[in-house]
Amino acid sequence: MISFAKAHGNGNDFIIIENIEGTYSNDGLSDLAKKVCRRKTSLGADGVLVLEGSKTLDFYMRLFNADGSEGDMCGNGARCIARYAFEKGHAKSNMTFETKAGPIRASVNPPWATIDMGEIDVSNLKKGKINAFDKEIHYMAFYVGVPHCVLFFPGFRNIPRDSLLSLARHIRRKGAIFDEGANVNFAERNKDCIVAMTYERGVEDFTLSCGTGSIACCLASHLLFGSPLSMNVKNPGGVNKVALRLTSEKVFEASLSGKALIVAEGLIMEEALSEEEGFK
Repeated sequence: MISFAKAHGNGNDFIIIENIEGTYSNDGLSDLAKKVCRRKTSLGADGVLVLEGSKTLDFYMRLFNADGSEGDMCGNGARCIARYAFEKGHAKSNMTFETKAGPIRASVNPPWATIDMGEIDVSNLKKGKINAFDKEIHYMAFYVGVPHCVLFFPGFRNIPRDSLLSLARHIRRKGAIFDEGANVNFAERNKDCIVAMTYERGVEDFTLSCGTGSIACCLASHLLFGSPLSMNVKNPGGVNKVALRLTSEKVFEASLSGKALIVAEGLIMEEALSEEEGFK
């Protein structure tokens, strides 16, 4: 049996476990994520957040996606684990923790959590056009800890989900824009906000919210259209508040704010890890 907490940031949901003693190996964590993230037959989640010890900072955050792959960074996940670390006494309300993408500063005021994403260098961004749905759609791609491609597509919500999913999977694949593949964001600008929906690598589907995707959409909107540096980004699961600051010609700093809710705690039972095959 494994102790866990369940948390979400605007519907982007995670199972949180502790591995401070190094009980679980990399392969073990990958396998655990694939099993417990299954919806309906296990706990269900977009990914597993693992809190490990750090020699220099408050703790080390690791993210294992639902397909078992390990991600470098996740904005909503970082907010959720910051809230968890504060509630469990691993860190004070203002903290700094390690990720594979570098250190992250966070501030927690339950149920709100804000993270400082550090620097985003857009000097080597990629941009272009694709033809889809009888339209010419502009895209912009760069790293926000992880690779993101943003497509500004007014009226994307009127397109059938399966059609958007097919296009997102085409763009997401390795080599299409980035060698390692990309998260894909469909976005449109409203008067005072951006509306966005993100297809996430590792989950291999649209999620209800994506923190790094919200930052990517806000930054791309600023670069393409001169939108304000601070905007609300409406995801299907709720609103992420993004604030950008230009630090040099091609470098921005970004912060992400929103609710990080802990909705359950308990034990993962062995039966949640079992797999049974039905008829084919």
